[in-house]
Amino acid sequence: MEAGNHWQPVTEIYQEIVEQVPASHFDADPMTLVKQARRARAQAEVKVPFGITAITGLYFIRAAIYGLFAAKLVTSSGSALEGWIVAHCPALIPLALSSADPKTLPTTMAEALAVMAVLSLGLGLMWLLRWKPILFISIGMSGYFLAHIAISYYNIAGLGDPYLFTPTQLDLVVVEGALNLLIFLYIALYPGLKRSFQRQF
Repeated sequence: MEAGNHWQPVTEIYQEIVEQVPASHFDADPMTLVKQARRARAQAEVKVPFGITAITGLYFIRAAIYGLFAAKLVTSSGSALEGWIVAHCPALIPLALSSADPKTLPTTMAEALAVMAVLSLGLGLMWLLRWKPILFISIGMSGYFLAHIAISYYNIAGLGDPYLFTPTQLDLVVVEGALNLLIFLYIALYPGLKRSFQRQF
């Protein structure tokens, strides 16, 4: 029985490249297969879904915004921007700050925003490094944020505080809720996303 060639390309990119090269080329030059395989691997490594790039950038932008807001509150300059941050930014923190002393609220918010900045930076780095567990971490955090908004805003089962979000915060609540919903749905529904995350460290 003659030995057959049972090799099959492992990705669609490999398949497309191999199909473009006649079999006679492989017979004439054995190095052709090696060159084509290297080119296919390079193309596969460079091709990153836009959603991954967008989510990675979003976490870094969040880290920068949270960090700037926290620094502004620490300076306690009494500016209009500081007042805007105190009035609006509790919507960015998935924790209830209603029990905080109004006198120490800016300091409490600054600490919470600093933690959020560090957390967002860490998440962005893990997305940048394609660390596979970050998919589960991000989908869990996005789900938690959405649940926090829903429970607090609608006072589900008496667990939330219907006065947690003031009318001035609703715009940020909608924006943050929409962003977290997009992240949640992208990770949950995008086909083959895990193949872009190969690092296990």
